[in-house]
Amino acid sequence: MEKPAEQKKGMAIAMKYYYPDYFDDFECVPGHECPDSCCIRWQIVVDPDTLKKYRHVQGPLGKRMAEKIDFSTGRICPHGEDNRCEFLNEDNLCDIVLELGENALCETCHTHPRHEEVYPNVRERSLAMTCPIACKQLLERKEPVNIDCYEVHARKEWDPFFDHKLFAELVPTRDTLLSIAQDRKFSMNQRMVMILGMAHDVESRIHHRAERKHTSFPLKNLPFFPNFTDREKHQLRKIRKAYCEDTAYEKIEKRLDEIIYDEKYFRQENEEPVSTIMTDMLFALSTMEALNPEWPPLLQSILNIREEMSREESRGRMAEYTEQEDEIELEQMLVYFLYVYCCTSAYDEQLLAKCKMAVVNVLIIRELWFMRWMENDDMLTIDEKAELAHWYVREIENSDENMEQWDSLMQRSPRFAIKKILKVLRRGDILKQTH
Repeated sequence: MEKPAEQKKGMAIAMKYYYPDYFDDFECVPGHECPDSCCIRWQIVVDPDTLKKYRHVQGPLGKRMAEKIDFSTGRICPHGEDNRCEFLNEDNLCDIVLELGENALCETCHTHPRHEEVYPNVRERSLAMTCPIACKQLLERKEPVNIDCYEVHARKEWDPFFDHKLFAELVPTRDTLLSIAQDRKFSMNQRMVMILGMAHDVESRIHHRAERKHTSFPLKNLPFFPNFTDREKHQLRKIRKAYCEDTAYEKIEKRLDEIIYDEKYFRQENEEPVSTIMTDMLFALSTMEALNPEWPPLLQSILNIREEMSREESRGRMAEYTEQEDEIELEQMLVYFLYVYCCTSAYDEQLLAKCKMAVVNVLIIRELWFMRWMENDDMLTIDEKAELAHWYVREIENSDENMEQWDSLMQRSPRFAIKKILKVLRRGDILKQTH
């Protein structure tokens, strides 16, 4: 990985750069070789520095830029039925690159699918699963992903509105969550149960600290983030250690049914089927903005198939599917989602919602694969898996509106209550053990 130049001496504070160990392995494929161009169905915002360069471009290309780029906002609005970028030609190549070279691209186009999440004195880099090539590369990987880190000297970045104290606890918490996600002595369902359990326990300590925030006007409008007490720090360390023990799932399993089933719904005839829970989750997706016009029909076809299948048939076919399932593919996706989402809870203290989002994403992609597998007479290629996985992630992550709505649903919607997600995972694990 290319490292940024170090700052002058005397500004000795470490800037940390985190990135997955496969980050530098990505290579873009040109034109029609790409199965789903990132220059389609995505509204690009050109950064200010590049806009200044584009203002001075002459000739036909400069005229097109003046007509097609909103220089007040930097937006390049896609056009046509396929929502193609204005500068993407018939060969699916960029006219800006062809005429001015790759260095003339705006920051977003130049770096995608490489993404950088910016925190004070921390940069977290990732390869977005929205790219079909990056997604397939991730799914084909068999060894566990390592999150590497290097440091350079930089100016201290201090944001009074950023919860630095919470972020300092979230980083080791995420490390533990990633370790659980990669612990292959447990099934994927068991790992996801432990991840939700740990996120719940950690978040309860975070909210306990939040109770000490200012509540009186005008102090409550000022940025104030209480320190974690020594007792709270000890409790967080204890939680992280407990979930790394070999007996962690065994301890959770003893209480799992008690957690999942409310007493009044415990009777079998009142039990909500797992298939209904999954249908509700898929239906929630259909209420969100569709970036690809083919996305709503795909969701509707899945909902129709689910409605036509009996409870017993759904359970039996899913058991057959999971028997031949490669759990390493699910692991790699779960690690990606946890790595990208977890530390963003420094902004809202909603760690559990971020972990629920990671787990639900994996469950829905698994559901998409399951449906395609049935359609294909019990066959599913890696290319089909990458197609469906990247398509789903693109629909969620390439829309700020969808990301905000998805996060909000995880926090507030009964459809995504932790009991329901645990029930799906518990039933899936039982099916895998008994089939």
